[in-house]
Amino acid sequence: MLVRMQNGEAVMTSLVSTIIGIIETGFFLRLLLEFFGASASSEFVAWLYAVTDRLATPFAGAFQNVSVGGFSLNLTIIFAMLAYSVIGWLFMSLLSFTLGSLNRA
Repeated sequence: MLVRMQNGEAVMTSLVSTIIGIIETGFFLRLLLEFFGASASSEFVAWLYAVTDRLATPFAGAFQNVSVGGFSLNLTIIFAMLAYSVIGWLFMSLLSFTLGSLNRA
């Protein structure tokens, strides 16, 4: 039973880590595309912007975009990346604590 719980903890932690990694990758791709001025008329770019817009909605308006020499840097997306990283870390810590305490019981 103990091995099964530890495997469950590893599976849950891996799942959360994978989901956060996918979200972070989407945000990073968006930053690159925005930085280099990708056209939103491209289907992939439009799709990526739509997905990441929904994920960044809680942070919308927190910061304004910064333009440097014709390049644009979206600080809201960077803040969202940091926030999702912290949320993922907290969630994995909570899972580890909760499932770890079940193993000890």
